[in-house]
Amino acid sequence: MSNHRRTFLRRTALLGSGLAGAATGTAAADPGAADLDATASARIEGTVRHFGAPVTDATVRIDSETSTVTDDTGQYALAVENGEYGLEVTAPGYASRSISVRARDGETVTRDVRLEREWGPGTGELEVSATPVGGGRTIPCEIDVFGDERYGITASRGSVPDNETRGKGFEVSEGWWEILVTSAEGYSDGYGQVLVEDGETAFGWVQLAEGDDEIPETGTIGGTVVDESGTAVVDATVRADSVQTSTGGDGAFELELEHGRHRIVASAAGYERVAGDVQVKFGRTTELTAALRSADSR
Repeated sequence: MSNHRRTFLRRTALLGSGLAGAATGTAAADPGAADLDATASARIEGTVRHFGAPVTDATVRIDSETSTVTDDTGQYALAVENGEYGLEVTAPGYASRSISVRARDGETVTRDVRLEREWGPGTGELEVSATPVGGGRTIPCEIDVFGDERYGITASRGSVPDNETRGKGFEVSEGWWEILVTSAEGYSDGYGQVLVEDGETAFGWVQLAEGDDEIPETGTIGGTVVDESGTAVVDATVRADSVQTSTGGDGAFELELEHGRHRIVASAAGYERVAGDVQVKFGRTTELTAALRSADSR
């Protein structure tokens, strides 16, 4: 990043090096059912999501001749023969995912897939404008963008670039970027997402509604700690960064953390500790279950 850019970008701690969350959603129309091979003996179907939201136009592939893309609801369907398959799922801005699937004659196998976002190695430019709903003059505000880094600026003219940024937008890694607009007088906070491609300029337009609603920069991780049999573990410790809590009688816990990726560690007396990365979203709850293995089972 050039020196003049550092004069107007406030670089803060890394918040999101990837994304993951509980997959939730609703079923919709069967994607591409008419295109399925009527002679095939089995079927693999499911939904591709990122943090509960459908991923559109993801490629779901078994081999060079057997593939499909997800529809607007993130659903896919493939007709296959009896056998064991390696299912590969790819989408721009997301890390690819591979899973094994066993399909038997006359069977429909459901495999939902969660994708995590990834960034780089290329770079692009992200321009942002904040206007009233439907358009109009840009509104002075604070603009923060979140990806593999976090950048923020006071946009006195309601956009990046403006006269103070020398005609430049945010120079960022290729991938999905989230935009948070705050401190716009007379307007509620706004949020948007945009995919930045290598060598390209992407435009993020955030429309602000009149009001004073705020989008919190924190989210919640909630879940349970269980043992190998699925029984709740009481008084287990769950921590992330410098925040920690203990589970109650039902094994439940809850942590409030800043938006972004966090390392979660769960431990309890007599059990091996477990750790993993979890994504926290603005004002959202990420549900997870931490399964501990008895130290005596080694």
